[in-house]
Amino acid sequence: MKKIALALGGGGARGLAHIGFLRVLEKENIPISRVSGCSMGAMIGGVYCLYKDVDKVEEEAYNFVNHPVFREFNFDDFAAMDKRADDWKSKALNVMGRIKVGLSLFKTLAHPSIYEADLVDQIYNNYPDAPIENLQIPFTATTNDILTGEEVIINKGSLRLAVRASSAIPGYLPPVKYENYLLVDGGVSNLVPTHCFRKNSDELIIGVDVSQPILESEEPKSGVNIIQRAESIREYHLVKLKTLNADKVIRCNLNGISWADFSSMDEIIKYGEKTAKKLMPWIKKNIE
Repeated sequence: MKKIALALGGGGARGLAHIGFLRVLEKENIPISRVSGCSMGAMIGGVYCLYKDVDKVEEEAYNFVNHPVFREFNFDDFAAMDKRADDWKSKALNVMGRIKVGLSLFKTLAHPSIYEADLVDQIYNNYPDAPIENLQIPFTATTNDILTGEEVIINKGSLRLAVRASSAIPGYLPPVKYENYLLVDGGVSNLVPTHCFRKNSDELIIGVDVSQPILESEEPKSGVNIIQRAESIREYHLVKLKTLNADKVIRCNLNGISWADFSSMDEIIKYGEKTAKKLMPWIKKNIE
């Protein structure tokens, strides 16, 4: 029987869908040989490789996003920008969100990130740590060196440091110093890191993509909309290019949930379960 080499993609809150995806694999006793992760995919994948227990992963994720300091980051303001404004209340929230986000981004003119390192330290101190070499499942986190542009793959040393570097969203969270590198989010170069795996006749390489789909769009109404749209297009083409080695890349349909909507955690996890169940007939057919 073949095993699964699983690449868990980045996507902010949307990456919480990986919990549901892993729950179905665990329930169906699908063997996982290796895990690579980008950003939130690294955060979820790293804890799973440590405990090999989805319930424990969900508990850790819940504690992380409900940490008092994490709540101070006000990701709801970013999420409000992505919501359709069909009534006066949602329009008001959308406008207020844009104003708050604009003021936050103004801070980056004089600082490396919106959120300061000491606040980020307080959150990540609650993320479990262990040497990556000692995890129950081999794990790799993808990051990028902001100094050289080099992609840096971390598969040894501190799990907490690797995950923090892989999820350091440029401009939002401060870069992470590691050896001679200054590391930021792995999604800068690739959201779904199947390229971490070499082809192996005993494995199926599967990538789980939780990024926003590229659908036909109305004409953008603002520069912010254009920037967001352009970024989504870039991500889409990067994923296509860098997952050519995968046996399967499945996109998780999250019904337009924002990357910043951590309040929808339970709903997002259920979407992950639906995605895994959809893929399960293909997995069972091909691992035999």
